[in-house]
Amino acid sequence: MKSTVNRQHPTSGPATSPAGGTGRRRRGRRGSLAAAAAAWVALVAAGVAPASAAASASVASRPSAAVNAAAPTRVAAGLRVRSIPISFTVRNVNRSRVACASDGKTYTVRGHLVAPAGGLRGGATRTATLYLHGLGFGEFFWDFTAVGGYDYAAAQARAGQVSVVVDRLGYGASSKPDGNAICVGSRADIAHQMVTDLRSGHYTLGGRAPVRFGRVVLAGHSYGAQIAQVEAYSFGDINGLVLIGYADRVQSLAAQISLAYANLTCAAGGRRVTAHGPRHYTSFGFPPAAPQALFADVGEGVLRAALPRLSIDPCGDDASFAEAVPVDLRNLRRVHVPVLIVEGAADALFPPPAARNQAALFTGARSVSTTVVPRAGHAITLERHHRVLERAVRLFLRTRITNRQ
Repeated sequence: MKSTVNRQHPTSGPATSPAGGTGRRRRGRRGSLAAAAAAWVALVAAGVAPASAAASASVASRPSAAVNAAAPTRVAAGLRVRSIPISFTVRNVNRSRVACASDGKTYTVRGHLVAPAGGLRGGATRTATLYLHGLGFGEFFWDFTAVGGYDYAAAQARAGQVSVVVDRLGYGASSKPDGNAICVGSRADIAHQMVTDLRSGHYTLGGRAPVRFGRVVLAGHSYGAQIAQVEAYSFGDINGLVLIGYADRVQSLAAQISLAYANLTCAAGGRRVTAHGPRHYTSFGFPPAAPQALFADVGEGVLRAALPRLSIDPCGDDASFAEAVPVDLRNLRRVHVPVLIVEGAADALFPPPAARNQAALFTGARSVSTTVVPRAGHAITLERHHRVLERAVRLFLRTRITNRQ
């Protein structure tokens, strides 16, 4: 793990990089990723993913909202970790600094609060971290249980941290608006509403009274990181900010091509999020390219389990992603809380020096730390060296947020 608290000067201009890491590693992984790509093509041809059926499968892979609401608290065997269904009632409005359209309707965001057993007692004294996934993913990015050892939220709970992991609107168990009715600005507003609710206890926690949290940290991966930083400079209500796999000025050619593909698909009307659900959804990039774009050093079992879980995204997210970048560049100086930025050394979408470049933009932050996860691609929680990320976030929370060594 490489970490620094010194701000670095940005590189000049945007950087581009081919998908993948070093030549030697890519040659070694060519067979497995090619096989995964072929399997992904077969899934697309069979109508499983990433079209509407994929989104349906994503929802079907977990209990329904009604089941979750009534389900007892799950305790991970032998780990003393509690994973409790959580839901937030939110309005899809946009009061952020990024101007973009939303429908103003009321929806439900669902997920889980993952905490150490017995760690939710008392009043507003604890710290909670709210995690936002990126395009194509879902809550499973943070609580992946299909293969043992990759449940990020449970690992943090075992170390004493409280995590709130959710499906953003349009994904998994959460409500599905029309894909054109949501954007990065309203996403940030919804995150602000959830942060406020975590502080006040104004949310639903399956089978028990909600807990009020005195400190709330906001973390995001990829597009979720952009949402998190927009929330931070628009509302100024969080205690810390964690950005994983994102940079405003360092975006590879692969990322640019993926975004162009999404926008072209959306211009043609996009897809339905489920068989009979709202329209205007699409995949971020050409589906068969997903293995190379998202992964670099990943186990075969993880790859096989993760690919079918990938989802399509609301077109409004893709449309507002690039438009928010110049707003970010003008406003990131307004973030005054501690910031941690993490990148994968082999990220094909936001390649190094993405973290160092982004860190230079937070000129008003109390502290800025960066960490590089060795050999990791874009989907860092699912990569072999994912524990480097876990340790970096824990260290940040303990030393920068709660002041506990």
